[in-house]
Amino acid sequence: MLISADELHQRLMEPELVIFDCRFKLNDPDWGQTVYQKSHIPGAYYLDLERDLSAPAREHGGRHPLPDPEVFANKLGQAGVTDQSVVVVYDSGGGMAARAWWLARYIGIEEVYILDGGYQAWVEAGYACSCKVPEKVDRNLDASPQPGMTTVGMEDVRRIVDGEFPAVLVDARANDRYTGEVEPIDKVAGHIPGAVNYPWQNGLTDRGTWKPEYQQQKRFREIISEKLPIVVYCGSGVTACATIFALKMAGAKDVRLYPGSWSDWVSYPSNPVAKS
Repeated sequence: MLISADELHQRLMEPELVIFDCRFKLNDPDWGQTVYQKSHIPGAYYLDLERDLSAPAREHGGRHPLPDPEVFANKLGQAGVTDQSVVVVYDSGGGMAARAWWLARYIGIEEVYILDGGYQAWVEAGYACSCKVPEKVDRNLDASPQPGMTTVGMEDVRRIVDGEFPAVLVDARANDRYTGEVEPIDKVAGHIPGAVNYPWQNGLTDRGTWKPEYQQQKRFREIISEKLPIVVYCGSGVTACATIFALKMAGAKDVRLYPGSWSDWVSYPSNPVAKS
């Protein structure tokens, strides 16, 4: 699930390796593309959160709906990805690489890794960077959604809230957004009733690397021990993928993504909201 900068450097010339730069800032959508063009890991292609890792937003479905699986598969195919490829994704914090990891696994790529520590780890290791944009390679890649990477819709979440669908609902946002103390993005503050808060940032060390498996296991021990499906949401289904990644590191089996997340939930005025 993770690859170090040293290991990636050792494997850089492997023909089956495909690297994606996923750097992005929600408050500056052009930033990621700009810094990618200036400097990136050699051979890396760029995936933009809003153009490539999301579909256009509508009235419902959240701020960053999942892209159509075939459209996303075609995008990876243009970078030379096949179902036999080894895919590495990285960012500079923000959870974007985890979103790309989840999507690549979702469409059927089996070997997908997140660069531990992101772009900064590569730079700090002293490895060369490049400003050359690799050419399209246009391989045929069909999407084959995997049963282990499952999604739920708003109606499913309503069933959880109403007690009709036994599951653990996890809110991956920062605690002050969960409690409703602040809400910098969405039109309503608070959380989905019954959700427990596991901020996605708590899965990382102060250096931006992922905490080891035993720490993730300790962190999630209580909810994993319930042996129920775990449904994860955040603001728009992006950083929820980072919590899913951490849950998978901890050994959780049935972990599902609510892609629309909080921004979808509050687009329905009749949905209840909790604050605490």
